[in-house]
Amino acid sequence: MDSKVIPDASRLEFQTICDWGNWVSLLTCAVWYRNQVFPFDDMFDNGGLKDDPIQAQQLVNSLLNGMQDDRTVSDDSEEHPLVQVHNSVWRRLAKATPIGMILNAATPVAPTNEYSRCPSQVCKGDERLLGEYPTLDEMLALRRQSAGVSPLFALVEYVPAVTQDSVFETRSIKEIERIGIDLVLLQNDILSYCKEEKEGVAHNMVAICRRAGMPAQMAFDHIGGMLLSCYHDWYLALADLPSWGQSVDSEVQQYIRGVQNVVKANLHWSFRSGRYFGEANEEVRKTGIVTVQPQSADVELSIL
Repeated sequence: MDSKVIPDASRLEFQTICDWGNWVSLLTCAVWYRNQVFPFDDMFDNGGLKDDPIQAQQLVNSLLNGMQDDRTVSDDSEEHPLVQVHNSVWRRLAKATPIGMILNAATPVAPTNEYSRCPSQVCKGDERLLGEYPTLDEMLALRRQSAGVSPLFALVEYVPAVTQDSVFETRSIKEIERIGIDLVLLQNDILSYCKEEKEGVAHNMVAICRRAGMPAQMAFDHIGGMLLSCYHDWYLALADLPSWGQSVDSEVQQYIRGVQNVVKANLHWSFRSGRYFGEANEEVRKTGIVTVQPQSADVELSIL
């Protein structure tokens, strides 16, 4: 996946990108990536932190503390192994990135900080879910932070850097990044729904549609329609891009290609990894058909 996201990275840059990806979703290769461990995500999705917001917040705080160290190497040998890996990646990014860009909200500080904070927000969101389910728009706003996509955009910008910071403050670039995040999380929720349905995951976008009373096919079609809207918005954002001169424009186009690569790599990985469909990978990819658990809306539709 990482080589598809940033095909022109140097050896050291590629290692840093892979280390970040492995921190989020470590793949232990067996046969075609069948056996997988997701050390960070799975602690919150299915592991010990799923129902423990206090411990979750403590881990998040440890991650954030490692990003406050002003380019000095602190001793984190007593920290959780995931914190150590996170800090190592952060130090390499900080060392390679100009100070002005480190302070820019568009570079690794903000998205990594945002993603690290978000599991605690999801824990709080789950507490709120006990009383009231959010709308699609409300959940989409939260999921944009928890999807773990914006840090990948920061890594795209890291190889190579866009030299003009103001680029990331333009409406069109912000819109391109928003669309990229939405594309990843929407396509992921479609593909992961069967797995997450069995686990009782409440924040899947397809699950929210079905909970609102949509039959299964209508729910999938609705999220598919949201994907089509993203494609439309993408081309509008591209048409709205300003020009910063030939040199910067070239850097911006490479960054945009990187955002596209993130979306495509995630889609390919979803099938190649076997995480969602196992041995049925190729069948699902060819037919586009999955089997879901029936709900009342499905039964009512079959009667009509």
